[in-house]
Amino acid sequence: EAAVEGGLEEAVAAARQADVVLLAIGEPQNFSGEAQSRTQIVVPAAQQALAEAVAAAGKPVVVLLKTGRALALTGAVRNAEAILVTWFLGSQTGPAVADVLFGDYSPSGRLPVSFPQDAGQQPFFYNHPRTGRPQREGQPRDFKARYREVGNEALYPFGHGLGYTRFEYGTPTLSTSRLPWGQAVTVSATVRNVGERAAEEVVQLYVHDRVASRVRPVRELKGFRKVLIQAGASLDVAFELEPDALAFHGADGKRVIEPGMFDVWVSPSSSAGQPVSFELLAGPQQGASPASRL
Repeated sequence: EAAVEGGLEEAVAAARQADVVLLAIGEPQNFSGEAQSRTQIVVPAAQQALAEAVAAAGKPVVVLLKTGRALALTGAVRNAEAILVTWFLGSQTGPAVADVLFGDYSPSGRLPVSFPQDAGQQPFFYNHPRTGRPQREGQPRDFKARYREVGNEALYPFGHGLGYTRFEYGTPTLSTSRLPWGQAVTVSATVRNVGERAAEEVVQLYVHDRVASRVRPVRELKGFRKVLIQAGASLDVAFELEPDALAFHGADGKRVIEPGMFDVWVSPSSSAGQPVSFELLAGPQQGASPASRL
């Protein structure tokens, strides 16, 4: 939490002699856990000052970020050439991080939380309900669900992560656009490795229930697959979306499935991808009524 006497000057001198700076900063481990809430979820001030001074040396900076929570990153940390979130791992943290840094392994981990643009956005969660007054691009800003200083989106969304190659996703396809009651729909997408090395990708399946008896989240993660794709190769990734995946808890606390329109994404994160849609048809016992109890 506090600066080490003479440490800033020594770090800057070392940075000036380096080709690339590996800057290990973040929260102390005792910042995480019971009774460790913070009003500002930012990099501690002394370490932020270190990052600013080191970045001023003009060398590329790779941040190794130790944290037990999503942080609102600013300044030199946010603007670093790369950020590797190392969390608080076990006794093999060093070898694992080294394998990633030196390219022996292309990282395939994905964020289990969204990193906000600003601490004032917290609590930030990707599966939030849809607001009745969204701020859309090109529309007037008055009386909308928005912040004055930043957008509503995350800096790094749930599910986001980079590696040493790039993947492109095709538009998802459905086994049917009109799903009979009680049956499953197959959702598929082609994922292509457009980089120069083999790597693993975490392909994610999200769903949105357009209209229901209760307001539903803008997206919900319903499945994921980690797949190895060779450089230049493509892979068709398929998910079976079972009826139970469309259920939610109704106003009475019981799980319920309701017929209607659903949007589906196969994407690399909770904010990416193009949706396709299908209709869950009502069964004989529902007729035109909205719900079936599980």
